[in-house]
Amino acid sequence: MNANSKDTEGAFWRGERFALADLLRALAAVGIVWHHLSLYAPRSDLADQFAPSVGYFLFNHALYAVAIFFVLGGLTSSLDKRFIQRPDGKMGVGELMQGILDRYLRLAIPYLIMLFALLGLVWLTDRFGFPLHLIESFSWYQFVSHLFLIQNLLGFENFSAGTWYLCIELQWSCLIVVLTFLANRFQTDHGANVWARTLLLFPLGLGSAWVWSRSDRWEAFVLYFAAQYVLGIFLGWTLQGRLPTWVLSLFSLSVAGSLILNPRPQLMISLLVVPVLFFGYWRTKDWVLPASIRWLSDVSYSLFLVHYMVNGLVLRILDGWSSQGAVQAAAGMLIAFACSLIAAFCFHRWVESPSLRWVRSGSLRRAERLEHLGVDQRPSGS
Repeated sequence: MNANSKDTEGAFWRGERFALADLLRALAAVGIVWHHLSLYAPRSDLADQFAPSVGYFLFNHALYAVAIFFVLGGLTSSLDKRFIQRPDGKMGVGELMQGILDRYLRLAIPYLIMLFALLGLVWLTDRFGFPLHLIESFSWYQFVSHLFLIQNLLGFENFSAGTWYLCIELQWSCLIVVLTFLANRFQTDHGANVWARTLLLFPLGLGSAWVWSRSDRWEAFVLYFAAQYVLGIFLGWTLQGRLPTWVLSLFSLSVAGSLILNPRPQLMISLLVVPVLFFGYWRTKDWVLPASIRWLSDVSYSLFLVHYMVNGLVLRILDGWSSQGAVQAAAGMLIAFACSLIAAFCFHRWVESPSLRWVRSGSLRRAERLEHLGVDQRPSGS
């Protein structure tokens, strides 16, 4: 990987949206929804008769789209925009705890609203003799573990498909906050702070690629996926001009070497996404995506949250009709997908966006209070 410094000087990425990332996020979101349709739709086997090769791909390979989210998650983590520091350049324990809380709230508020809606819908349909069969088991211990996104760590089944990813995302967010705090304890210079975190993350990512991701017993822990996140955060720092390109290249080659011992498609896709985003950023900065793709990228988290519940309800209503043949079964899945898009639009507008504004306003109020007290606010590592 290389970029002409003269061409890119003054044109580094500063966190603005760029078309290629939006496109990949939109495609990944759609891929995950259709994988779950193939996996959980009551008539998916019948629909496979309509397009066997498509059904095979969705069932066996579309799940690897989550690898894109891991890289994009690491990319976002590289921005360091939400840390508040004291005048002495140190990151206090208060900032550490607030950083963890902010990241929990950003994930958890929309997720918990979806969770209560799902549980309420399942209870209501069961009560009226119209079971959706969306939740295999329920216990109060399982419910409490879901509130804190630790159900996978405790060995409980997820109530909704794909929410294991949110557990990993929260672990990664907490890990990055803690590592930034530790690096800041020993290094106040912003450039050196990035190097300190690089020295912590490099061996962590290699351990993930060469050891932890090769054993399923680590799947509930962020260590299993750390290599993919580290690829994303190194990519972000490189695009921002805060880390030399050779560090990203060396780490990518080291991770790729682990695939010789144990090929893993998900890790391979993450490795492919990194150069696509790296070279694509410089070449597609001026791209203007169709409004529909940008919208799909915007609502991707809402779509991820609501699709399992909406698909289950719609397919249950259409079950009598979709069981009549392969065409009807495939059409039923398409209708369910369309309904999920509509639900994602509503959820994003009335739940996700307001909750995000509330979390951001809380962070701004805390920053203003510190400013009134004469405390300088400065993002760490930038």
